Amino acid sequence: MEQHSRQRYEDYKSFMRRHQQAVWRVCYDFARGDIPRCEDMVQEVWIMLWLKFDTMTSRSEWQQRVWVRRVTRSVLVDLYRREHPPLEPITAEMEETVAAESSDVAERIDDLFSALTPDEQRLMRMRLDGYSAEEIAAELKIETNAIYQRVNRIMNKLRNYATRL
Repeated sequence: MEQHSRQRYEDYKSFMRRHQQAVWRVCYDFARGDIPRCEDMVQEVWIMLWLKFDTMTSRSEWQQRVWVRRVTRSVLVDLYRREHPPLEPITAEMEETVAAESSDVAERIDDLFSALTPDEQRLMRMRLDGYSAEEIAAELKIETNAIYQRVNRIMNKLRNYATRL
Protein backbone atom coordinates (compact mmCIF):
# COMPACT_ATOMS: atom_id res chain seq x y z
CA MET A 1 0.00 0.00 0.00
CA GLU A 2 2.85 2.38 0.80
CA GLN A 3 4.31 1.73 -2.67
CA HIS A 4 0.98 2.70 -4.26
CA SER A 5 0.88 5.94 -2.23
CA ARG A 6 4.46 6.76 -3.15
CA GLN A 7 3.78 6.08 -6.85
CA ARG A 8 0.62 8.22 -6.73
CA TYR A 9 2.62 11.04 -5.16
CA GLU A 10 5.37 10.75 -7.80
CA ASP A 11 2.74 10.71 -10.56
CA TYR A 12 1.15 13.81 -9.06
CA LYS A 13 4.48 15.66 -8.85
CA SER A 14 5.08 14.91 -12.52
CA PHE A 15 1.54 16.05 -13.30
CA MET A 16 2.16 19.30 -11.36
CA ARG A 17 5.34 20.04 -13.28
CA ARG A 18 3.52 19.64 -16.59
CA HIS A 19 0.59 21.87 -15.62
CA GLN A 20 2.03 24.41 -13.19
CA GLN A 21 2.33 27.17 -15.78
CA ALA A 22 -1.32 26.85 -16.84
CA VAL A 23 -2.55 26.86 -13.23
CA TRP A 24 -0.39 29.86 -12.39
CA ARG A 25 -1.54 31.77 -15.47
CA VAL A 26 -5.25 31.30 -14.75
CA CYS A 27 -4.81 32.18 -11.05
CA TYR A 28 -2.65 35.20 -11.87
CA ASP A 29 -5.28 36.52 -14.28
CA PHE A 30 -8.04 35.90 -11.75
CA ALA A 31 -6.04 37.65 -8.99
CA ARG A 32 -5.37 40.54 -11.37
CA GLY A 33 -1.64 40.44 -10.71
CA ASP A 34 -1.86 40.31 -6.90
CA ILE A 35 0.98 37.82 -6.30
CA PRO A 36 0.19 36.86 -2.66
CA ARG A 37 -3.47 36.30 -3.54
CA CYS A 38 -2.43 34.36 -6.63
CA GLU A 39 -0.17 32.11 -4.55
CA ASP A 40 -3.05 31.36 -2.17
CA MET A 41 -5.28 30.53 -5.13
CA VAL A 42 -2.66 28.25 -6.68
CA GLN A 43 -2.36 26.38 -3.39
CA GLU A 44 -6.14 25.88 -3.22
CA VAL A 45 -6.16 24.62 -6.81
CA TRP A 46 -3.36 22.10 -6.20
CA ILE A 47 -5.17 20.77 -3.13
CA MET A 48 -8.35 20.24 -5.15
CA LEU A 49 -6.41 18.66 -8.01
CA TRP A 50 -4.76 16.29 -5.52
CA LEU A 51 -8.15 15.31 -4.11
CA LYS A 52 -9.53 14.66 -7.60
CA PHE A 53 -6.32 13.24 -9.07
CA ASP A 54 -7.62 9.65 -9.21
CA THR A 55 -10.48 10.72 -11.49
CA MET A 56 -8.00 12.05 -14.03
CA THR A 57 -6.12 8.84 -14.76
CA SER A 58 -5.74 7.53 -18.30
CA ARG A 59 -6.54 10.78 -20.07
CA SER A 60 -4.58 12.19 -22.96
CA GLU A 61 -2.34 15.20 -22.37
CA TRP A 62 -4.87 17.47 -24.08
CA GLN A 63 -7.72 16.11 -21.92
CA GLN A 64 -5.58 16.63 -18.83
CA ARG A 65 -5.00 20.27 -19.74
CA VAL A 66 -8.71 20.85 -20.24
CA TRP A 67 -9.48 19.08 -16.96
CA VAL A 68 -6.87 21.14 -15.06
CA ARG A 69 -8.27 24.40 -16.41
CA ARG A 70 -11.83 23.42 -15.55
CA VAL A 71 -10.94 22.38 -12.00
CA THR A 72 -8.87 25.56 -11.61
CA ARG A 73 -11.71 27.78 -12.74
CA SER A 74 -14.15 25.91 -10.51
CA VAL A 75 -11.93 26.46 -7.47
CA LEU A 76 -11.50 30.13 -8.33
CA VAL A 77 -15.23 30.63 -8.74
CA ASP A 78 -15.80 28.98 -5.34
CA LEU A 79 -13.18 31.26 -3.78
CA TYR A 80 -14.81 34.29 -5.37
CA ARG A 81 -18.23 33.26 -4.08
CA ARG A 82 -16.84 32.86 -0.56
CA GLU A 83 -15.30 36.34 -0.75
CA HIS A 84 -18.37 37.96 -2.38
CA PRO A 85 -21.60 36.46 -1.03
CA PRO A 86 -24.75 37.35 -2.93
CA LEU A 87 -26.43 40.56 -1.84
CA GLU A 88 -29.90 39.08 -1.87
CA PRO A 89 -31.05 35.52 -1.37
CA ILE A 90 -31.70 33.63 -4.56
CA THR A 91 -35.34 32.79 -5.00
CA ALA A 92 -36.78 29.81 -6.81
CA GLU A 93 -38.08 32.19 -9.47
CA MET A 94 -34.60 33.62 -10.02
CA GLU A 95 -33.16 30.10 -10.30
CA GLU A 96 -35.77 29.18 -12.89
CA THR A 97 -35.01 32.32 -14.90
CA VAL A 98 -31.26 31.69 -14.83
CA ALA A 99 -31.77 28.02 -15.69
CA ALA A 100 -34.01 28.93 -18.62
CA GLU A 101 -31.57 31.55 -19.88
CA SER A 102 -28.63 29.17 -19.45
CA SER A 103 -30.51 26.48 -21.31
CA ASP A 104 -31.29 28.91 -24.13
CA VAL A 105 -27.66 30.00 -24.34
CA ALA A 106 -26.45 26.38 -24.29
CA GLU A 107 -28.87 25.50 -27.10
CA ARG A 108 -27.72 28.48 -29.18
CA ILE A 109 -24.08 27.52 -28.66
CA ASP A 110 -24.86 23.93 -29.65
CA ASP A 111 -26.67 25.23 -32.74
CA LEU A 112 -23.71 27.43 -33.64
CA PHE A 113 -21.20 24.64 -33.10
CA SER A 114 -23.26 22.29 -35.26
CA ALA A 115 -22.45 24.59 -38.20
CA LEU A 116 -18.74 23.84 -37.73
CA THR A 117 -16.68 20.91 -38.90
CA PRO A 118 -15.19 18.65 -36.20
CA ASP A 119 -11.76 20.27 -36.72
CA GLU A 120 -13.27 23.75 -36.37
CA GLN A 121 -15.12 22.67 -33.24
CA ARG A 122 -11.92 21.33 -31.70
CA LEU A 123 -10.05 24.54 -32.46
CA MET A 124 -12.80 26.73 -31.01
CA ARG A 125 -13.16 24.57 -27.88
CA MET A 126 -9.44 24.90 -27.26
CA ARG A 127 -9.66 28.66 -27.79
CA LEU A 128 -12.66 28.94 -25.45
CA ASP A 129 -10.84 26.84 -22.85
CA GLY A 130 -8.18 29.53 -22.75
CA TYR A 131 -5.43 28.00 -24.85
CA SER A 132 -3.12 30.49 -26.50
CA ALA A 133 -2.68 30.47 -30.25
CA GLU A 134 0.82 29.07 -29.72
CA GLU A 135 -0.51 26.16 -27.62
CA ILE A 136 -3.20 25.37 -30.19
CA ALA A 137 -0.68 25.57 -33.04
CA ALA A 138 1.59 23.12 -31.21
CA GLU A 139 -1.30 20.73 -30.57
CA LEU A 140 -2.60 20.89 -34.14
CA LYS A 141 0.92 20.98 -35.63
CA ILE A 142 0.34 24.09 -37.72
CA GLU A 143 1.74 27.61 -37.66
CA THR A 144 0.50 30.17 -35.14
CA ASN A 145 -0.57 32.61 -37.88
CA ALA A 146 -2.77 29.88 -39.32
CA ILE A 147 -4.59 29.68 -35.98
CA TYR A 148 -5.42 33.39 -36.09
CA GLN A 149 -6.65 33.06 -39.67
CA ARG A 150 -8.75 29.99 -38.91
CA VAL A 151 -10.31 31.53 -35.80
CA ASN A 152 -11.15 34.64 -37.81
CA ARG A 153 -12.76 32.55 -40.57
CA ILE A 154 -14.68 30.46 -38.03
CA MET A 155 -15.95 33.58 -36.25
CA ASN A 156 -17.16 35.00 -39.56
CA LYS A 157 -18.84 31.69 -40.34
CA LEU A 158 -20.54 31.71 -36.92
CA ARG A 159 -21.69 35.31 -37.34
CA ASN A 160 -23.24 34.48 -40.71
CA TYR A 161 -24.88 31.37 -39.33
CA ALA A 162 -26.18 33.24 -36.24
CA THR A 163 -27.88 35.88 -38.36
CA ARG A 164 -29.85 33.13 -40.10
CA LEU A 165 -31.09 31.61 -36.83
